[in-house]
Amino acid sequence: MKKHRYPEANRRARFKKRNLGYIPLFDNPYPHYDVRSVDMHHVNGMICIPLPHRTHMLVKGRNSEKHKQHCLYMIQKLYLLDLDSLLKP
Repeated sequence: MKKHRYPEANRRARFKKRNLGYIPLFDNPYPHYDVRSVDMHHVNGMICIPLPHRTHMLVKGRNSEKHKQHCLYMIQKLYLLDLDSLLKP
């Protein structure tokens, strides 16, 4: 987890992720990249998908729904996956 300059920011970042699991849907397809240039995007509370850092952070801020929609679009474009049908029970 990224260390922030102020301790309260560290605490807020930790509490945001406290209920999220970490099960990668597939291995990182970008092995030649540095580990820091790939982020794991949570598609639900447990499952993560690797995305390039710049792609993952194009939409950021307080609007998490916009971030989720953009990441879903990029996952469909990069990996040709339909997550809605893939994760449906």
